[in-house]
Amino acid sequence: MTDITSLRERRRLATAAEIEAAALELFACGGSEHTTVDDIAAAAGVSPRTFFRYFPTKEDAVLGVKRDFYAAVSERIPPGAIGFDDLAGATAEALESFSATFLHRMVRVRCLGEHDANLRHRALLLDAEQCRQRQRHLGGDMHARLLVETLAVALNTALDDWAIRRHHGEDADLAGVFRATCAQQRALFQLG
Repeated sequence: MTDITSLRERRRLATAAEIEAAALELFACGGSEHTTVDDIAAAAGVSPRTFFRYFPTKEDAVLGVKRDFYAAVSERIPPGAIGFDDLAGATAEALESFSATFLHRMVRVRCLGEHDANLRHRALLLDAEQCRQRQRHLGGDMHARLLVETLAVALNTALDDWAIRRHHGEDADLAGVFRATCAQQRALFQLG
């Protein structure tokens, strides 16, 4: 029974990855406005109906990398975490765990979002939902909101800085850039 479940899960993950890859390529070529669900489904070798079993919108198909990132961070947040360092540490550990391919996809999606209003809107909705979930996890008060939002600023700043460095040929380490960004933020706001 476990082998069958495992095989089904592997197939499910492979299909989702194929849809994501097709959507990412089509968005890179023509943007979300000129890409249809039918286009993505055809490129991935699935039906539109199968597409919708995996993703509610075409933009969501491209944002799988962000969902995977948030899930990895959530797995690493220690029970009872209440401080900036707890969340920053979990985020840095998640960043260290990702392959170069995964990080490249993260930056690619981020860059596409800069030029695609539909994708940017959907990404912002996903980010906002993740922030709300983290806030609830941390107690839902103003302290939790400030903590989560402050960390989001550090992460976005680090991602942008890292992408610029990589674009200029520097072999920058994203987790290291994130830690340095957090250190600057901590010093600026005296966080702990």
